[in-house]
Amino acid sequence: MVGIVVASHGQLCEGILNSVSMVAGELEQTKTVSLVPGMTPDTYAQMMRDAISEMDTGDGVVVLIDLLGGTPFNTIGSLAREYNVQIVTGMNMAAVITLALERSEDTTLDELAKLAENAAHDGIKLLNPNS
Repeated sequence: MVGIVVASHGQLCEGILNSVSMVAGELEQTKTVSLVPGMTPDTYAQMMRDAISEMDTGDGVVVLIDLLGGTPFNTIGSLAREYNVQIVTGMNMAAVITLALERSEDTTLDELAKLAENAAHDGIKLLNPNS
């Protein structure tokens, strides 16, 4: 089964995963990697390596990142050559719920990454009742 790593600045990733578990139940084979103030880039990179290594059972890992261009993104970007990963930026709750509900033994890494990307986009709407 494809693993999931959810990474962010601060505890955003932990909060999203906790909220998703309220809707979709506990997620197996899923880890968070939080970048906290004062953490060195090397420490964060090692935490990311450890999480990916634990989650990759041979099917790869979808890595959801909060922000394109930030330290979590730059870290996984530099590690991507070492692992079988797909990176999805702009993480939101819709993307994580979709992974939780759509992931099965038969779902491929590429399929899950595309589902997460589409769900993240589809979950953003501008609702203005006055227009």
